[in-house]
Amino acid sequence: MSISSARPYIKRDFMSYTVLSLKWRPQLFADLIGQDHVTKTLTNAFKKDRVAQGYMLTGPRGVGKTTTARIIAKALNCAKSLNGVPCNNCNNCQEITDGRNLDVIEIDGASNRGIEEIRNIREQIKYTPMNAPYKIFIIDEVHMLTNQAFNALLRTLEEPPSHGKFILATTDIHKVPSTIISRCQRFDFNRITEKSIRERLKIIFNDEKIVVDDDSISAIARKSDGSMRDALSIMDQVIAYAGDSIKIDDVSVIIGLIPIDVFFNYSNAINEKDYSKMTKVLETVKSTGLPLEDVAEDLSSHFRNLIISTVENSENLLELNDEHRNQYLSNAKKWNGKDLLRVINILNDLEYKLKHISQPLIFFEMTSMKLMEMDSSISISELLSKSENKNIKKKSKSSTIPDEKIITNEKKELTLSKPENDKTEEPIEIKNNSFNIDYIKKEWGSFIIMITKERPSIGTTLEHSLPTSLVGNKLIIEVSGLPDFSVGNLNRNNQVIESFLKDYFKNDVKIKAVMSKDEIEPLTPVINRNDDKVSNENINLKNGENDNVISRVIEVFDGEILR
Repeated sequence: MSISSARPYIKRDFMSYTVLSLKWRPQLFADLIGQDHVTKTLTNAFKKDRVAQGYMLTGPRGVGKTTTARIIAKALNCAKSLNGVPCNNCNNCQEITDGRNLDVIEIDGASNRGIEEIRNIREQIKYTPMNAPYKIFIIDEVHMLTNQAFNALLRTLEEPPSHGKFILATTDIHKVPSTIISRCQRFDFNRITEKSIRERLKIIFNDEKIVVDDDSISAIARKSDGSMRDALSIMDQVIAYAGDSIKIDDVSVIIGLIPIDVFFNYSNAINEKDYSKMTKVLETVKSTGLPLEDVAEDLSSHFRNLIISTVENSENLLELNDEHRNQYLSNAKKWNGKDLLRVINILNDLEYKLKHISQPLIFFEMTSMKLMEMDSSISISELLSKSENKNIKKKSKSSTIPDEKIITNEKKELTLSKPENDKTEEPIEIKNNSFNIDYIKKEWGSFIIMITKERPSIGTTLEHSLPTSLVGNKLIIEVSGLPDFSVGNLNRNNQVIESFLKDYFKNDVKIKAVMSKDEIEPLTPVINRNDDKVSNENINLKNGENDNVISRVIEVFDGEILR
């Protein structure tokens, strides 16, 4: 193809467009939002002529650090400045706003971090300003300077010439040496609240003559994570996509917003143990293609709203529209606050691991299924209270036992309490024809006293048991008045119990523990847990109240104190 036949170059005259984050950049202290503690202090400093030689501005991204630095520079160098309020019309103000003033030098600490750049600053500050009262150095991301550069800056920062000022800004204050911080007035910038961002966005949308619903504004404010600059950048994207009329669906496409009903379906599936509902939610999450750590973060926020909704008169903490606020308040009634806290802990761990795991989708799905298996929470105090009520009920029933039986049991206890080194004690010998269920029941209380001295945790559980049948050498033990897992603990320790049974009854016996369907009356006498042998094997308690609590915890959870 010849040159003459090639498509001619057409010069296009593009209209100049200023992005919203620059167009709406604050130009006065009064325009800054969410940083009242900073603006009030600086305004008063100008009123009283107490402006420092150096300022350290620190905080998250997009909250106004560099903007504040420029306003300070304008307030210092504006010829018509009054009490820290620049005119924004003079040459100095215009040049500082545009970043082209020769007496206000902005330096990027990330790309000018060496000692040579700091030496140049030390040389420049010696000379008086050209067209302004002060020569001002704004060093952004100052934490990126090298140690040698910080050391070179120290002396000049502490005692600059009368016409010299330093304004340092950083997002990582912990990386800045304390020797630098101590030579400046430090201002910590806060994340801007969602409410403040929403109010500013409404003003901007109205000025830009763009129709937008409240849900869209709330979604943008939530996504910005406390950064006004991020909020304006998202707003630019949404306007480019949707035009002059913006709906929540448009915002959802741009920022990857999952509908709130999906989160409610997720939490309801956990609460209702509805696996089919959870499967549908996981399919929806997978089809969106969104980063799973963002989904986990949004789920944490969802459960956070549910927790807040369980607290009375906490509606003001829910930064939501009325419809969604009422939805949370209604749904929270189905939940136990302790369960919600456990779910959030798991989701926080999930969010962290998703960034470091090789198969994030599988891990997300498996964690969701793990949440489906979560049982309802119960506090230790409630568990102990329930167990205590059962014990009281059992004691009231056992109070009708004839005195002769109690006396008989006390005699058995005294007989078995002889020291082990007493050689006069005769071993128990049982003939096979007399070893039956009636004999086992008769000796069951004494057997428990013996096993309690060696294995208190097992003995405590056996106190709530009763042997009910003996078929061959298989002994069935029914347990009553304890949680179901106590039966499992006995069966897991069956070999230990069988060994004690053999020592006591001189017969090989296999046991199986089952939960009794009815309340049973144990054959166990009252055991003195404070005898020397038992207390030496466990723990010396400080007072009677602690004794009761610890004993009850050991009893309910079938535990032992290790030391």
